Amino acid sequence: MSISTIAFLYPGAMGASLARVLHQRHPHLTLLTSLTNRSQSTLDRATASGLQNVSLSELVTRSDLIISILPPSAALTLAREIVEIIPTVTRQSVKLPIYIDANAISPDTVSDLAGILRLCKIPFIDGSVIGLPAKEDGSFVPKLYLSAAPEVEETMGEVVRVLNGGDDVEAGKGLRVFAMEGAGEGGASALKMCYGGINKGLIGLGTIAILAAQAHSPGTATALLNEFASSKSETLRGFTQSIPDSINKAYRWVGEMEEISSFVTSSLRSSTTSPSPADTFQGLAQVFQRVADAYKAQDEGSAKENDVKTLLGWTDEAKKVLTSTKKG
Repeated sequence: MSISTIAFLYPGAMGASLARVLHQRHPHLTLLTSLTNRSQSTLDRATASGLQNVSLSELVTRSDLIISILPPSAALTLAREIVEIIPTVTRQSVKLPIYIDANAISPDTVSDLAGILRLCKIPFIDGSVIGLPAKEDGSFVPKLYLSAAPEVEETMGEVVRVLNGGDDVEAGKGLRVFAMEGAGEGGASALKMCYGGINKGLIGLGTIAILAAQAHSPGTATALLNEFASSKSETLRGFTQSIPDSINKAYRWVGEMEEISSFVTSSLRSSTTSPSPADTFQGLAQVFQRVADAYKAQDEGSAKENDVKTLLGWTDEAKKVLTSTKKG
C-alpha cells in the first residue's frame, strides 16, 4: 500500500520531534494531528513540526498510518476513540489506517489494545521508542523498534521503508526504524519494558538515594557525591544529566514503571518469591510520583518543592566536582 499521510497522536516532545524529522527530510509527506482543547504552546509545537491540525474524524479518514505516542495510561483510551470513528470511515469506503502504538506499555496491554483494534480489522504494529527526542538540527534521532503478528510483517516492512526513507536505516534520510522480525506482537514493547526498566530504573534508584541521603544529613549527601566521583565517576556523570532531565517527565514515568511491573509479573509467573520482584518497579513508580508532585509544587509554593531543589543542587555540585577532578 502507498503511505503518504502520517498522523501523530500526540505531538508531545517526542512525537513532535519525530514529526519534525520527517517534515524536514520528506516534505512530500502529509503530517496530521488532532489537538482539540490543547494549549497554545502545543499548537505552536505542532505547527513548527510540520503537522496539520484537523479533527480526529478527519485524521482517521485521511491517514495511511497513525502513530500513537502519549502517556502510557492513555494508550487504550486513544485506541477506543479511533475504533469509535471507524464505522463512519468505512461508510465512506475509505481504507483503514495502519496503527502503530509506540507507547511504554506492557505486552499484556499491547494484547488488550490489539484486541480493540481488531474489532475493526485495523492493521496493528507494536512499537517502542528508545532514546531522547530528536535534536532540532537532526544530529540525533531516537530509534523506533517495530514488531507485529506474522500476517502483518509484510505491511510492517513497507512502514519501515517509508519511515526510514529507503532501505538504509542509518543513511539519514528519515527516521531510524528497526523491524524486529519474528518477535511477534508485543516484542517491541517487551524490549521497551526491559530497556526502560534498566535505564529509568537506574535514574529512579539514584533519585531516591540522593533524597534519602540529604534527608539524613547534608554531610551524608556530600559524602555520597564524593564517593561516586571517586569510584563511579561515569555513573555520576550520567546522573548529572539524566536526573535533572527526568524531573519534568516524572509524571509520565509513573505509568511506565507500573507497566514494567505488570510485565515482570506476567513474564516471571513461575516465581514464588515473596514479595514479588515486580514490586521493585511499583516502588520506582512511587519515586517518580514523588518527583512529579515536587515539580508541580514549585508553582504552588509547597514544601514538596524541596525535593526538586535537592536533586538539582546535588547534581549541580556533582558537575563542579567532576570538572575539578578532571582538571586536577
